[in-house]
Amino acid sequence: MTRIEKGLVIVVFALWSAMMIGVGYVGRMLLAPVEMRTERIYGHNSHALLDEAWGYVRDHFIGTVPSDTVREYGAVRGALATLNDRYTTFVEPQPRALERDHMRGSFGGIGVSFAHNERGEIVLTPKADGPAARAGVREGDILVSIDDVPLPAAATFDDVARIRGEVGTPVTIEVLRGPQRERLSFTIVRQMIEIDSVTWRPITTTVGDKPATIGYLRISSFTERTGEEVREALSALVAANSQAYLIDLRDNGGGSLSSAIDVASAFLSDGVVAIEKRRGQPEIVHRVRSERSKAADGKPVAVLVNGNTASAAEIVAGAIQDHGRGLLVGEKTFGKGSVQLIFDLTDGSAVRVTTAKWLTPERRELDGAGLIPDVEVTGSADAQLGQAVILLGEAIGRQTR
Repeated sequence: MTRIEKGLVIVVFALWSAMMIGVGYVGRMLLAPVEMRTERIYGHNSHALLDEAWGYVRDHFIGTVPSDTVREYGAVRGALATLNDRYTTFVEPQPRALERDHMRGSFGGIGVSFAHNERGEIVLTPKADGPAARAGVREGDILVSIDDVPLPAAATFDDVARIRGEVGTPVTIEVLRGPQRERLSFTIVRQMIEIDSVTWRPITTTVGDKPATIGYLRISSFTERTGEEVREALSALVAANSQAYLIDLRDNGGGSLSSAIDVASAFLSDGVVAIEKRRGQPEIVHRVRSERSKAADGKPVAVLVNGNTASAAEIVAGAIQDHGRGLLVGEKTFGKGSVQLIFDLTDGSAVRVTTAKWLTPERRELDGAGLIPDVEVTGSADAQLGQAVILLGEAIGRQTR
C-alpha cells in the first residue's frame, strides 16, 4: 500500500469514527426522553400507576372528580387498609386537631357540648358559667351557622370544630331557639376550656348498723390532665373520710399511657403496671411511679368495667386485678391491647400506626381477649354500681372487725 493509499485509509477511518460518534450522540438525544420517562414511571415515581389510573378518571368519569387532596387521602387510607389492622388509620387535619385538644385536656373555645336531635340538627348544651352561657346561649339552642357560614344540612361534629380557635379571638354563632325557632346571634370571645376527665363524689352506705363512705371516681378518658385530676379527687375524698374507693371505667375508651400509669400508681404501692411488647425490640416494663400520692393505700378498691372499657382503661383495670388490689365488677372489657403511635404529617393530618402490644403484669394478652370481671353483673348501670357498693361495704366491714 502506497503512502497516499495509507493516508486515504486514515482519513476514511477518521470520518467513519466521527460519524459513529455523531450518530451515537444523536441517538442518545433521541432516546433520552424515552429512558427518562420510563425511569420516572417505573423507577422513581412510586405513584405512577395511581397517576395513570387517575388520568383516565379525569378524562372519562361522568361525575364530579374529587380534588387531588381528597384523592391523596383516599390513597393513604387504601394503602393502610392493606395492613389489615383496624387501629392503623389515617386522620385528616380537622379531626386530628380535635384529637390533640382532647388529649391535652384543654382548648380555646366557648364552652359548649354538641348532640344531634332527631332531625339531625346540632343541639348545644353550654357549660355552666362558660363563655357561651354568660353570653346567653341556652341548653337546646340549635346551631345553624359559624362566622356567617351556614352549617350543611347533615352537619357532623367535625363541621362545628370551627367554633374552637385561639384563646382571645371572637367567634360568631347563630342559633334557633324554642318552638318558634327564633334566630339569635352571639359573638363570643374564646377562652381556655378545660376538659374534665374525672368526676367524683362520696357515696354513703351502711356497714352493719354504722354509716360508711365510699369514694367514687368516674374516669371518662385518659388525657394529659387525668393523673392530676385523680390526685385532686383523692385528696377531696380522703377529706370526706372515704373508707374504700370505687373507680368507674365503664365506657372509657382509653387515651394517654402516661396518665394511665399515673392513675394505677395512685392505687398500687409498687410493681409492674403493664408490659409493652414490640417487634424485634426488648420489652418495655412500665412500673408504678413511687412518687405518686398513695392516699388509697390499704383501703378496699373495686373497678367498674363493661364492653366499652378499652386500651389505657384496660391497663389500669388489669394492673389492679393482677396485683389483687381490687375486684373488677361488671362485664368483660373490649380487648384493645395494642399500642398506636401517632405521626403528624406536613398538612396537619396524621397516621396512627400500631407499634406494640400490651401485656398485663401477669403477662396476659389484652388484645382481642379483654378482661373477665371477678364479679360479673349484666343489666343496668345502676345494678352494676349497686353491686360494687355492696362488695366494698363488705370489705370495709371485714377491715373494721
